[in-house]
Amino acid sequence: MYNGDGSQQDMFKIVDRYTDDVKNAFIVINSYLRRDEFIVFDFTRPEDDTLAIRLRFNTPLNLQKKIEVRQKHKKKSTSANE
Repeated sequence: MYNGDGSQQDMFKIVDRYTDDVKNAFIVINSYLRRDEFIVFDFTRPEDDTLAIRLRFNTPLNLQKKIEVRQKHKKKSTSANE
């Protein structure tokens, strides 16, 4: 999926290999893509390899950690609005 080629369903299928929380993972990934970053899904590496998902060429992207940070931030902002 490069330069807008590919569908959301394609991305969901790929992300589903790496996390059970596909919806939040997709939101995290989409936030990087909107900033003109690119993400590499390296299918030659085991799914638990830190470089299986990378931001740019060599920066590990820990989806689970990013999802947890997003959820904490979401809870914090919800609490502040109450």
